Amino acid sequence: MEDQNKKLTPMHFLPDQQKMPWGSVKYLLADLGFIDSVASDGWLAGNPLSDIMQTYLERIVGDSAFEWYGTQFPVLVKELDIKGRTSLHINPDDETAAQRYDAFGKTALWYVKSAGPDARIYLGFKKDVSAEEFFRCCENAAVESLLWSIKPKAGDSFLIPPGVVHAAKDLCLLEIAESSELWFRLHDWGSNERELHLEEAFDLIDFRHGVRGIDKDSPEEELLAKTDQFCVNEISLSQALKSHREQDDTFLIYICVKGEAALQESGDNYSLKEGQVLLVPAEVSDFFLIPSAPDTVLLEVRMDPRDEDIPIIEE
Repeated sequence: MEDQNKKLTPMHFLPDQQKMPWGSVKYLLADLGFIDSVASDGWLAGNPLSDIMQTYLERIVGDSAFEWYGTQFPVLVKELDIKGRTSLHINPDDETAAQRYDAFGKTALWYVKSAGPDARIYLGFKKDVSAEEFFRCCENAAVESLLWSIKPKAGDSFLIPPGVVHAAKDLCLLEIAESSELWFRLHDWGSNERELHLEEAFDLIDFRHGVRGIDKDSPEEELLAKTDQFCVNEISLSQALKSHREQDDTFLIYICVKGEAALQESGDNYSLKEGQVLLVPAEVSDFFLIPSAPDTVLLEVRMDPRDEDIPIIEE
C-alpha cells in the first residue's frame, strides 16, 4: 500500500457475483471476510476493502463510525436478482448478535430496481400472531397466510428491522445493510434442501401486527431510511449538486439506480453508471455531483453519529 499520508480519493470496487437457489446475489461493496471487495481504480486499485480499512481507519469512515465499528467497514451493498422466491428469514439485533455470536446484527433496506409480474415482498404479519400459530403454520406449509404481502414496483423501498420476518419473489433489489450476513432461515416453502434455523431463532421473532421502523410520514421525501446503522437518501439529480463537508464526519456511498452521473473532485471525474457504486472517504471534503443523463437517480448512504455511549463491539 502506498504512502499513508497521501490524500484519499473516491473509489470504485469490483463486484462479486454468486449463484443462489433463487437467482443470484452480487456484492457491490462488502467487508465480510468471506467477501472482501477490491478497489478497481485509483492509486489504491487492487487492494481489498479490509486492508484499506486497516491502514486508513477513520480517514475512510469518519471518527464516529470508527468508534462504533472499529476496522470493519460498517455497511454492505448488494444486488439480489430473484428469479424464484427467497426463504423466509429474520435478522438478529446488535445486542443479541454480539452476545450469542460475537458479530454484528443486521438492519437492512430493500430498494426495488425492477419487479416481475409475480413480484412479492413478504414483510411482517397481517395480524398479531402467537408463537404456537406461527410454528404450526411453518410445519404444515400454511405460513404465507399469516404474512403481510406487498406487490412492489420499481423505486419502492422497505426498511427491515431486526426480528421482522421477510422474503422476496420475482424482483431485482438493492440491499443496503449493516455489515453482517448473520440471519436465520425460518421457512423454505416446502423445500427440504436447505437447513432451517427455526428453533435457534424462535425467540427473536417479532410476532406483532405490522412493521416497525418504516416512517411513511417523513417530511423529507428523499429520506428512505434513518437508523443508527445508516441513513439512505434518494437523489433525483437534474442539475449539478455541490457537497460541503466541513462538519460532516462520515463516509458517503453513492449508488446509481437510474441514468448516469459523475462525481467531480479536485479536477478529477469519477463515473457513476447505472449499477455502479462509489465510496467517498470521510476526508474528501468538497465535490460536485453532475448528471450525465436525464432522470438520473442516486442513492446516498451515510452513517450519522449515534446517541448511545457504548460501541457495538469493543476492540
